[in-house]
Amino acid sequence: MEFNVHTYSSLPSTQDYIKDLAAENFAEGEVIQCLVQTKGRGRHGNEWVSPMGNLYMSVLLRPNCKADDAGQISFVAAVALSAAISEYLDEKHTKTLKWPNDILIDGQKCAGILLESDLKDGKVESLALGIGVNIMAAPEGAVALKDVTWEIQVPIHPFRDRVLHHLNHFYTLWQKEGFAPIRKKWLEEAHGVGKTVTARLAKNTHEGIFEGIDEHGTLHLKAANGDILDISAGEVYFSN
Repeated sequence: MEFNVHTYSSLPSTQDYIKDLAAENFAEGEVIQCLVQTKGRGRHGNEWVSPMGNLYMSVLLRPNCKADDAGQISFVAAVALSAAISEYLDEKHTKTLKWPNDILIDGQKCAGILLESDLKDGKVESLALGIGVNIMAAPEGAVALKDVTWEIQVPIHPFRDRVLHHLNHFYTLWQKEGFAPIRKKWLEEAHGVGKTVTARLAKNTHEGIFEGIDEHGTLHLKAANGDILDISAGEVYFSN
């Protein structure tokens, strides 16, 4: 896949921009990056604080898959982003992938992924893949890549290109071989497998042991009574 990168000094939201391009029938591979976002957002509409010095970008994808499989792209992006971060991460720090779409370093959030899809007749017409990485600055409780790298400074644009390089690799792998190799790669770095997790859903909360994910990316939670609960959406919190 060829990427066509457009970089701006400031935008309200790279996601909104890429979704506009999708509506105008732009081809897969368009990338919108900005140095500052004034209305950046994460999952569930939460604000994504977007100061100068970090990576904010959105990629237009047209995966031609069923709507039920669209969520797999979040894991594709996670393993790609993880591979790019590994090129800079000092080996004394630990990187893990938190379900469904965060990258943690030493248990603190370093990067996040936002997936927004446009569906038609049960298939994905287009998909806006948003990626945010704390490189030079991080909000309270999170971590910046500059504080855990072996380099003096992490250059934003070369780092962006490494993310896109790995995204191309894993996206192509997913298209050719399906979700199985992506799932395997993600589970190798999964955060908290075998540990107690609390899953907060829209109407209730469940607690149990994080058993892993299935072939659709659904989280498997083992309740105290032995039942396996399937969690396809929600927020998860791990016990210390």
